[in-house]
Amino acid sequence: MRDTLLCPWLAWGNLKNNRRDYLPFLGAAALIVCLFFTVCNLSLIPDFGRHISGGGNLQALMVVGTLLLPVVCGPFLWYINSFLMKRRRKEMGLYGVLGLEQRHVGAVLFFETLYSFLVSVGGGLLLGILLLGLATQLLLGMAGVKTDFTPTIVPGAVCATAALFGIIFLGCLGGNLVHLSLAAPNQLLREDHSGERDPRFGVLGGVLGALLLGGGYYISIRAYFDPLLVGGGNIFLAFPAASLLVALGTYGVFIFGSIYLLKALKGNRDFYYQPRNFVTLSGMLHRMRKNGAGLANICLFGTMTLVTLCCTLTVALGQDQVAALLGTSNEGRGDFVLNLERMDLSELTILFGTLAFLGLFFGAAFLLCTVLVMYYKQLTEGHEDRDGFVIMRRVGMGAGMVRSTVRRQVTLVFLLPLAGALLHLSFALPVLIRLFGVLCIESRTVLVAAGAGAGLYILLYLGVYLVTARAYYRIVSQ
Repeated sequence: MRDTLLCPWLAWGNLKNNRRDYLPFLGAAALIVCLFFTVCNLSLIPDFGRHISGGGNLQALMVVGTLLLPVVCGPFLWYINSFLMKRRRKEMGLYGVLGLEQRHVGAVLFFETLYSFLVSVGGGLLLGILLLGLATQLLLGMAGVKTDFTPTIVPGAVCATAALFGIIFLGCLGGNLVHLSLAAPNQLLREDHSGERDPRFGVLGGVLGALLLGGGYYISIRAYFDPLLVGGGNIFLAFPAASLLVALGTYGVFIFGSIYLLKALKGNRDFYYQPRNFVTLSGMLHRMRKNGAGLANICLFGTMTLVTLCCTLTVALGQDQVAALLGTSNEGRGDFVLNLERMDLSELTILFGTLAFLGLFFGAAFLLCTVLVMYYKQLTEGHEDRDGFVIMRRVGMGAGMVRSTVRRQVTLVFLLPLAGALLHLSFALPVLIRLFGVLCIESRTVLVAAGAGAGLYILLYLGVYLVTARAYYRIVSQ
């Protein structure tokens, strides 16, 4: 009976004591639950297809959004969970030292996961239900549908949302339990201060990453010039193929390439044996394998945000342009393009409006992922670096030098993913131009949208950089 009451009590106390770490995670999870429920519910409302003109097309696109959102939700929440558990492994090890068995610690993790699930999913569903009417009116307004339609809450959407995020949270719990079972309590106590080893086959991994990245860029460029890829619908295969290669290549370049770049800088004695450079390089090289993976994730989430912004703005800017072509012949445009001869203005507005609506939702999800990964990365690394900076201050490093070192390290960490995301977008433009050519949107519109999206993203990114840099400095200055 005592064990039954102890574990839930410890779990609740842990979440309460670590609320500064968990509240951003639970809030972000609740917002993602809200986004998924909204799109899923709109895809399942029966009256959409029966009583609204073009409702069937609206729901078909909502179904696509429902299927794609979990691809983002699952890896993102699992990744953030790994950040949280890395911060708390010392605490888990302490439980073992104090006499709790692994089954008790596992029960504590189970109840923590259960509480997190109830708070995030319950809060997300409540928020989604409250905002469902507003989201529906936004969708109908963007799609040009004039009606006083009132959406209903579909029980299947509630169940699907709870089931999906239940599986995601169970996956997080499973990963935590596996790590707990493979590590002894004394290992967990020391793990918070253990550095990251250089990855095996580092040179091979770096070369392979560069080749994969170059292959993705090559497919995108070839998609613009090769008639075989442009015609016959092959363009729809080129984009996901290029995206997969770029994603894999990004991990290879950031994880392996970053280590050997830092080692090359370390080998330059004139550069390395300067006080500021010594501290910066030593701190980053100490755990660069984990740092490289974090940088790659920020870069990829940033790339997805940029591409989504570009697509959403392209659809919004190109609608009037395509509307002016309605009724004209498709001769010379290819086989896989909009049939402008048979499409009317209402159908076009529904298509473009729904695509823009989904773009807003996906853009919000990707941006939220990017910001939260950046926040937790800085939070985790700040706590890991704090002891090192304490020692440096004891041996004579002043507050000004600490601030300068932090600024250099954080600037390097943040600008690399930003530069990588902008580079990825620039090489994605050729295939994006061809994809929007299917919608009869001119390449100039895609380029303008990409420039506007990149400018907006840079401003948002730099704002997050300033906030997290101050948070990092407060941690290492304690």
